[in-house]
Amino acid sequence: MDSLVLDGFAAEAAVSLLERVAPEVGGVVSPFVDKLFAALAEGHSFIWLDKHDIAALKQARPVVGGDAGSPLILRGNKLFLGKMWQLEQDLARQILRIAAVKPEPVDWLNASHHLADWFSEPGSRDQKAAAALALLQNFMVISGGPGTGKTTTVAKLLALLCVNAGKLPRIALVAPTGKAAAHMAKALHRALGQFNAGAAIKAHLEHLEGQTVHRLLKFKPPYMQPAYHADNPLPLDMIVVDEASMLDTALLLQLLSAVPDGCRVIILGDENQLPSVGAGAVLAALARQTVLTETTAQELTDLLPEQPFAVSDRPDPLAANIARLTISHRFGEYSGIGCLARAVVQGNVEDALAQFERFPNEIRIHDMNIDGQLETLYRLQQNYWQAVAQNDVKAAFGHQADCMVLAAWRNNAEHFNQAYQAYLKKIGIIKQEEYWFAGQMLMVSRNDYTLDLFNGDIGLVLRDDASDTGALAAYFPDGDEFRKIALSRLPECETAFAMTVHKSQGSEYKEVWLLPPMGYDLAKTAGAGLNRALLYTAITRARERFVFLGKTEAFKAACLQEETRRSAVREMLAEG
Repeated sequence: MDSLVLDGFAAEAAVSLLERVAPEVGGVVSPFVDKLFAALAEGHSFIWLDKHDIAALKQARPVVGGDAGSPLILRGNKLFLGKMWQLEQDLARQILRIAAVKPEPVDWLNASHHLADWFSEPGSRDQKAAAALALLQNFMVISGGPGTGKTTTVAKLLALLCVNAGKLPRIALVAPTGKAAAHMAKALHRALGQFNAGAAIKAHLEHLEGQTVHRLLKFKPPYMQPAYHADNPLPLDMIVVDEASMLDTALLLQLLSAVPDGCRVIILGDENQLPSVGAGAVLAALARQTVLTETTAQELTDLLPEQPFAVSDRPDPLAANIARLTISHRFGEYSGIGCLARAVVQGNVEDALAQFERFPNEIRIHDMNIDGQLETLYRLQQNYWQAVAQNDVKAAFGHQADCMVLAAWRNNAEHFNQAYQAYLKKIGIIKQEEYWFAGQMLMVSRNDYTLDLFNGDIGLVLRDDASDTGALAAYFPDGDEFRKIALSRLPECETAFAMTVHKSQGSEYKEVWLLPPMGYDLAKTAGAGLNRALLYTAITRARERFVFLGKTEAFKAACLQEETRRSAVREMLAEG
């Protein structure tokens, strides 16, 4: 069921309960409960109040309180659902717990040598500074856009930490989705070939596999409680979390609660991307400017004399635990996708539109009708369909990402998938009555812990290579290989020639098309879901070409529509 519908039911139930249990304040509190659940559905952890609201709610005790235990929490001019306030409080405490640990002393002479050797490429100064700072911190956030070298930096950082450790550490690579985890592991293994970490360390790091947070914590059906938690922490020395913008408050809290004392946590992500589907925007709250104390700055200046650092007697909480990478090695100065992404992040509409004129072969606004979209997509997928016809699993997966259609809304993605399947029937690719067909792109929509398949995993339907009858099977990536699963055993899946922008996070494609919402009302941009973060996320999924399949006015409205999640985690960190 749609989360908005569930939140509506929850709001009704909460209001009904309050009116029965505390009728004397139910009438005062009920409108605020409705607003809180509506805000929660949009990912916010609280609502703002004016002075009249505050005065009224102060008379609604004990339903409204200032600390844990009250159904509603009033803090200043913010009102929280009690559960959401407690989640953010607990998350802040876990971050501070991990960050408070002083790591093992660093052999700076050795570290200095490796930093100079491994970060000698042009444009790697930010990466070197991030790695050096991370040597000093038990909790580290490395933020940056696509191609800024987050994974390269963390590969070299992990090698540095292995060099500095007395024994090879136990490391986990995790991400919110299976495809994001696999992408991180593949990128890290590729980065290890770019520098000389030594045979033993390279072998140790190449052995690492990406996994989802759910898989790491071992969530078990039917109650879906994690096997690892505060009372049974993970047997690890380091955890690297990629695509952190996709993690909601509740899941990140479960992960950090299972981190043992002394275990390093390195968080990677892009704060400009779409926030999580669930409530919270922790990466955006943390990813601010790096500011160091005099002591930390001196340690780093001795190591990196050419790198200036901002210094303060009283820096913001965790300001010394954050590094931002700003130089894109994928999208350079003369990349249309990079220039467009930068203009969109800044909300500079005129500059963004100018990039379409400047780079017409890379980026385009094209209001193409649906028939044109279907025919053009099929033409762009010729290599994919040829691999399907030859039943070449590796080649089919290699071309699956040639062109991806992204949508702002789920129902738009579903509509496009239905239209494309009808087109494939029309041209004879699909037999008229087939539900499954060779070449069908699949996305898992429900976790299956028995099959080790998770929401967002991408598979392909192809002919079973062991069948003499031409029967079909589903194939999913498994490291550098592929595993075959009978169609009858699959968990809930959906066809994925098109998907939502949210579902595309952690992936990249040769060409990306973005479908704005059908019936898009420029006067209601906030409700349409087409905003700056979504636009930026879609653009940066593309490696070579991006097409906005709508009107220029819709693009301009989205670029101007900035939406910021309301979260109190940053303030709670400051309060300690």
